Amino acid sequence: MNIVSERKYYDSRIKKIFTLKNNHKTSNLIILKDENIYYLTGFYGKDSGSILLIVDNDIHLLVNFIYLEQARKSAKNKNLNITCYKKNKFRELAKILEDYSFSSVGVEGKNISLTGFRKLEKLLSANSKRLVNIDGLVENLRIVKDEFEISKIKNACKITDKVFGSIINSGASAINKLSEIELACRIEQLMVKSNSEGRSFDTIVAYGKNSSMPHYSPQKIKEKGGLILMDFGCKFENYCSDMTRTIFTRNQKICNEFKKIYDIVLKAQLLAVENCREGVACGQLDRIARKFITSKGYGHNFRHRLGHGVGIEVHEEPAVTMENRTVLRENMVITIEPGIYIENFGGVRIEDMVIVGKNGCEVLYNSKKSFFILD
Repeated sequence: MNIVSERKYYDSRIKKIFTLKNNHKTSNLIILKDENIYYLTGFYGKDSGSILLIVDNDIHLLVNFIYLEQARKSAKNKNLNITCYKKNKFRELAKILEDYSFSSVGVEGKNISLTGFRKLEKLLSANSKRLVNIDGLVENLRIVKDEFEISKIKNACKITDKVFGSIINSGASAINKLSEIELACRIEQLMVKSNSEGRSFDTIVAYGKNSSMPHYSPQKIKEKGGLILMDFGCKFENYCSDMTRTIFTRNQKICNEFKKIYDIVLKAQLLAVENCREGVACGQLDRIARKFITSKGYGHNFRHRLGHGVGIEVHEEPAVTMENRTVLRENMVITIEPGIYIENFGGVRIEDMVIVGKNGCEVLYNSKKSFFILD
């Protein structure tokens, strides 16, 4: 896709944010989150300390010198004013705002420390300007993906599928020679070799009873229990994938014990996928999977949310939880990942990413998820 084609998406997002902010309690906005800045401009300076200022009809991007060239080359907005700051970014921001006459400016409160807020508040008050807390404006735009984003997400998922296939095709004997952390490194190496930008989060590989810990960190432990849980994803052009598969190697005792649990998790996952469509509330979708697992006697072993949004960040809105009344809309991208975890025994989780449609959803992975024993 050429830069002109890309630019239309960023221009469209800027127009939307102008409309949103003008309908909010302030007509000006300070954006601090790197992912939000990237969404609106195309510049992604991870942990860069950059600031995007949208004030009146102008757009200003403040970056440290070490990101200046990158910002100039990657920003897609034609009318973006890029300013370089050396030390005090808030002082530079206040200096820019001196030229505008308004009474208040909103800032992403979740993305600024209390110290930073007070410092900026003091600088602005010197020019009779008030700083107010605003959250979620950009995130509310990001929640529904455009075709440009969906294309990138699909590519990330294709890579993830390919890597899982490579791991499985290597066979049980090859996998059993690797420790958890070695297998995690192997997965990440394959993702890079498959044209991704690396992992989208810390890869989880858990053998045997270690799989009972949902966010387990892989160790120098080799496979002993017959069960392997792999939760991993990659980035493709700054968009994430996230997939979990639980597989078994030849250990008949463990496999027989886990077959029942696996089938329950898989049925719950398929029920949620079947019911995922526009108009269904996040809480309703969570309850469908949770009710089934509870009916089988394992409700107390499923203690995390059913899923979450995925995009520029691997965890973003909407949260697919029982309490969330957010209604799913077409082109939201979420995970569906029920699990059952039994302490000191092990756990099973099956996770797919899906695109919400009007009459159903599109599963973004082709990787096998029925129970099987790898030889």
